[in-house]
Amino acid sequence: MKKALLILSVLSMGVAQTSGASVNIISNSTLADSRANIAKSNSYGSSQNIYSTNNGGVHVSNNTEITRAINVLKQKGSELDTLSRRLYAEKKEQFKSVLDHNSAPAIAAARASRVALSRSSGYCARYVRKALQSAGYDFTPNPSAYQYATRGTLAQAGFTKISNDMPTQIGDVVVFDRSSKHPHGHIQIFDGSNWISDFRQNSISPYSNIYGYSTWRDSQYVDDASNRGIYLAMADK
Repeated sequence: MKKALLILSVLSMGVAQTSGASVNIISNSTLADSRANIAKSNSYGSSQNIYSTNNGGVHVSNNTEITRAINVLKQKGSELDTLSRRLYAEKKEQFKSVLDHNSAPAIAAARASRVALSRSSGYCARYVRKALQSAGYDFTPNPSAYQYATRGTLAQAGFTKISNDMPTQIGDVVVFDRSSKHPHGHIQIFDGSNWISDFRQNSISPYSNIYGYSTWRDSQYVDDASNRGIYLAMADK
């Protein structure tokens, strides 16, 4: 009986020691994994390596490769910028050859500039209308200046409404809205240097107050070149 108890006691101690060893092994394994994860986290984004997932795996690229790729992209961007500038210059020269002093916008602006008065006579619509007609624009005249925009007259004559923020171009027409103080509104054309209505204006607005207006351009000359703000000198005014 004593021998049996002794054997059981020894077996119990062996089991306990074995269990303890298992616990210790698991704990040490978990600790090792944690340390590995911490080391990997510290390396992530360091000056030596960058880790990223790729198809479920881990891909490592050093900073030298990344820097080289960035430099290549910068070079390509510089080449595209140079190409864009060259194309823009070519388009500018091409556009100059189209919008010369024989083009309709230039003819209308030149006519308005030649007959402009020193001060307003109150007949801006008549002066601008005759200038446009002298260039071959065909439309039915309106009694009031603002109606050239609201009645679609300029659109029917071949003009396109553009943003007021676009750089001004020869032959552009601006129509001011009517108001209680100015029931007929106002209309004017740009001659390359000044805004002309029935008189040569000092600025885009003939009024001391601010009024709404719309800008119109011959549809044939609304393209990338004009949108980039090419200023064209009008010859032989």
